[in-house]
Amino acid sequence: MSRQTFKRKEVIETEQAWLRRRRERLFGREAADKLDQTRFGIALSGGGIRSATINLGFLKTLQRFDLLRKADYLSTVSGGGYTGAFIQAATRAKGSYEATFEPERIAHMRSHGDYLIPGQKPMAKLWNTLVLVVAYVVSWIMNLSNLAIVLGMGGVAGWLLWHILGMGDPAFWQNFQANSQPVGEIGKWALLAVLVVHFVVNIVQVYGQGISRAFNQIETGLLLLALVAWVVILLASVERLYWPDTHTLLVAGGLMAGLFLLGFVTNPNAIGFHRYYRNQLAKAFLFDTGEWASAKLWQLARNEREADLLAPYPLINTCLNILSLGGDKQIKGSKGTDYFLLSPLHCGSKLTGYVRTADFPGFRELTLAAATTISAAAVNPGMGNYSNPILSMLLTLFNARLGFWVNNPLNDSKTYRVWWPAYFFKEMMLKLDSGSKKVNISDGGHIENLAVYELLRRRCRLIIAVDAGADPEFRFDDLENLTIRARNELGIDIAFRPDQVPEEVIRPRPSHGYSRRRFAVADLYVLWEEFTLTDRDGRPIHLPSGKPCEVLVNYHYDDADEKLTFSVALKAKAGADADKATLQRWKARAVEMVEARLAAKASLKGRDKLKAGTLVYVKSSVTAPEGKPLLIPDTKEGRIKYDTYKYKIYHPNFPHEPTSDQFFDPVQWEAYFQLGQYLAADVLGIDLSKFPPEGFLWERTIEELIARFNPQQARPEPETPAITRPREMGPAPLPEEAIAPSPEQKVDYRM
Repeated sequence: MSRQTFKRKEVIETEQAWLRRRRERLFGREAADKLDQTRFGIALSGGGIRSATINLGFLKTLQRFDLLRKADYLSTVSGGGYTGAFIQAATRAKGSYEATFEPERIAHMRSHGDYLIPGQKPMAKLWNTLVLVVAYVVSWIMNLSNLAIVLGMGGVAGWLLWHILGMGDPAFWQNFQANSQPVGEIGKWALLAVLVVHFVVNIVQVYGQGISRAFNQIETGLLLLALVAWVVILLASVERLYWPDTHTLLVAGGLMAGLFLLGFVTNPNAIGFHRYYRNQLAKAFLFDTGEWASAKLWQLARNEREADLLAPYPLINTCLNILSLGGDKQIKGSKGTDYFLLSPLHCGSKLTGYVRTADFPGFRELTLAAATTISAAAVNPGMGNYSNPILSMLLTLFNARLGFWVNNPLNDSKTYRVWWPAYFFKEMMLKLDSGSKKVNISDGGHIENLAVYELLRRRCRLIIAVDAGADPEFRFDDLENLTIRARNELGIDIAFRPDQVPEEVIRPRPSHGYSRRRFAVADLYVLWEEFTLTDRDGRPIHLPSGKPCEVLVNYHYDDADEKLTFSVALKAKAGADADKATLQRWKARAVEMVEARLAAKASLKGRDKLKAGTLVYVKSSVTAPEGKPLLIPDTKEGRIKYDTYKYKIYHPNFPHEPTSDQFFDPVQWEAYFQLGQYLAADVLGIDLSKFPPEGFLWERTIEELIARFNPQQARPEPETPAITRPREMGPAPLPEEAIAPSPEQKVDYRM
């Protein structure tokens, strides 16, 4: 199949067409026509099982307002992807969100909070622990096969050389000893003399500059000279060559050929620990989803049934590792990363180009479970800017390789078959370049851990981002990384409102111990943008070279004068391809186009003309309860279940226990799960203590949600009044987290 790559703009346009069809089928033509004005994305951050559990509770609350179904995008990274995969598979398997979040499914995930070694009974836990240890050792042995192949081939070659040179004959070593004795004596005394002089000079010249380096260079040269002399003496000691007989040559050739061919099948994607990790995630989060537990990623773009469209379009974020220590022609410097997207329609990055998931070899076979596991490959020899040469070598040798090798869209190859031992050494020596047939991708958190970046690229009008990463000191490192990258790479300023600065409203004060708020709101402003220059009929203007004439616009807003200005510049070497008069004419046309764009926003004032959307940044945090938390009865065991509200008391680090803790017990899991629900309740402005039982649903529109975070804008009239309506589900037991107190009880049991 021939390679066809697409640019990011084409990828996004294809997605928008798919989303319009989805909206039209689920909500009608009018909703589809409003896509550009109401594009809504949800981002679930990394953070392992902690993030997965918080986000599960968060989405559970959103779906009760029918907002999860109305979201256009679900962008996930690392642990947030566990929950994202659950949503994608379960909605398709069950056909409704009510069935997706049924109590039995929640109970299953609660019992698999320690998904790597699940089991509530001691013997089951012990058995699964032993299975984990054996799985690691077995995969380690299998991964060492790549090293064994290289060593084996070297051993066969050495054995042949030994035989041919007659090194098994005592006469050979007698000659070697006789030839090497005088050279060895000279070399020994020369090296000793240099060491003595080096020692004396160091003592005398304590503060001398460059003395040790000069002597170290001499000593290194002597050692290399000794090695060359040893090889020369070895060859000079050969009296005659002993050519192997046919049988010996056949045996050696067969061993070499067998080992070489074996190197084409020792694929670390298939025999590494990634496989066990993927299986455990699937058992925990893709439980009871039938064929969708092993669905291909491209199959999520099908729209044959309404159930295929219930889940938002998934954006699974990974990190492309370009870490060649010798430099890479595609990037500047020794280290580099790129945002590598895995999605049903396209996979790829700006650096490699994008390919159709359903058509390109390698990606067509990629499953939802595998994509989720790659996005959560936190431990890997290549870890983006966190990579280290020494650490990379150790991680490779000890099989800490959860990343994945995928076919490189940038490499136009008829076959992507590779000799895997070479890639083993690429990982070990940190030689992950962009020119290979395959490229290495790992945890998306190695480049951007909030999963917001791709939503900014798609100009979502509203982004709700849940930051459930470990941040016990509330340093907001992931948010800082996002804001810097958004400004410099996308031309978007994430400007938190004066009374919404996360460091001030979310960071707990030691004297208080709790956060004032759980979320903060930021406006997204365009700082600069690029577009293709067109004539007044909308036709692209091309340079004499045939390339389209690109325009860069820089905007500036003066807060003091409330004045908006801009400047334009032509790109693509326009100055070298056109005369001065033509350039002036093109620049005038560019100014005209920008003014027309701003004039179209005449109803907006000042900086709002540059507003691209709104970001609701939600941080896993705990606010102080206003009264004694409600004790919830456990109807199954007839006792008071008080574990959740006490969890913070006995675990002060909650909700920022370390990501290394991937072994949640049911009480710990429940604390984080309920926290996610309370986070969503705060974002939506509801009181969970008055939340109705399962079976009821408040319907909200995206327009209402956008207006909630933009009170300065006129609140649009909803298409249909917000109503509360019963679901035809029959009687259902009240889940513990939804039991409301009586009206006279004015208590707050938020966690």
